Amino acid sequence: MEGKLSPVIIIALVVVFIAVGALIVNFVVTGNIPGTNSGNNSSNVVSTKPIINLSKDYEGDKPKKVTITAYATTTDEGGIKEIILPDGTVVEGDTANYEVEENGKYKFIANCVNGESDNLSIEVTEIPEISSNNPYIPEGFTPVDEDASVEEGFVIEDEDGNQYVWIPVESGKLTRNTMLSINYEESNSTASALVNSVAKYYGFYMARFEASQFEKDGEMVAASMQGKVPWTNITFQDAIEYSNKSAEVFGYEDTHTALINSYAWDTVLAWIDSETDNYSSSTTYGNYDGTIFPTGVTEKDEMNHIFDLAGNVREWTTEIYKPSEDTSSSSRRNNDEDENLIYRVIRGGAASLCRPPSSHQYYSENTSDNYWGFRMVLYK
Repeated sequence: MEGKLSPVIIIALVVVFIAVGALIVNFVVTGNIPGTNSGNNSSNVVSTKPIINLSKDYEGDKPKKVTITAYATTTDEGGIKEIILPDGTVVEGDTANYEVEENGKYKFIANCVNGESDNLSIEVTEIPEISSNNPYIPEGFTPVDEDASVEEGFVIEDEDGNQYVWIPVESGKLTRNTMLSINYEESNSTASALVNSVAKYYGFYMARFEASQFEKDGEMVAASMQGKVPWTNITFQDAIEYSNKSAEVFGYEDTHTALINSYAWDTVLAWIDSETDNYSSSTTYGNYDGTIFPTGVTEKDEMNHIFDLAGNVREWTTEIYKPSEDTSSSSRRNNDEDENLIYRVIRGGAASLCRPPSSHQYYSENTSDNYWGFRMVLYK
């Protein structure tokens, strides 16, 4: 009949459709076209490359550290041989932990026993960036007041009671008022180290109190503690020695202590002057009563939580004074004509001498006095 397909044609069409369908299914499943030589089809081989999983763990909203855990797996019977950490350290096995203190991207490599290898990176963004208004807190220290602002004076304390105050330096550059004077020189290595540290961390810590003596594990050491007798009758050479080793004796792991230098002193005064007009040039605040008081008891000379910069005892610094060639020997301190002597600058006033915090005087570094003391800085 016209308009109808014969049974033979219908059956032929069905066979064609089935064959075409089989070809399509075969291509989708295997990717092979019949009649082609596929050889060893790699898609049928299960990969044995390691699969790496990275996770982060930290405490609080403002963590100081983030721990990254790397875990690797493989389908190969030999398993995972090792994990290589971002710093190149090789850890045998399929699990490794890596602690970081700075934000950034960290790459981990996993190696199988069979030689297969792969890598994966993870980005850490949770650590607050250190800045002048977000000071780092050294190992072994805790804030005296968690809520204290930098402007008020952010104080930290170690387990022995040493206290230091954060000095913010927003520009990352320290101040030094005698920079252009040919008579003054700051060449001490710890001063250079402080300059470099501030360029990176935008601040440093200054001892809250004048240095006092403290016995730690049978060893005498310089301390920054309240209510102590200031350490006086000490030469510059001894002051710098005790200052430099204070961090070691107290067991600080990631910071250094040093005798205060001209950069630190002038930067601190500039910071205080920004809140208290003319503090650095005034004799209103210090203890000039003739009697040396214990550290940190002169309340009128507490500025941004730092005590006794003006009076009580004068303080050695690492700065060198170089007398001019035409300076007569009679005008030199101690009337000493030895040209090989090194003169160090002492800052501030004392109970026996009414001078402002910005005061400069110089003395031979091997001399001492009942009213001369010192103070430390703390930095990374």
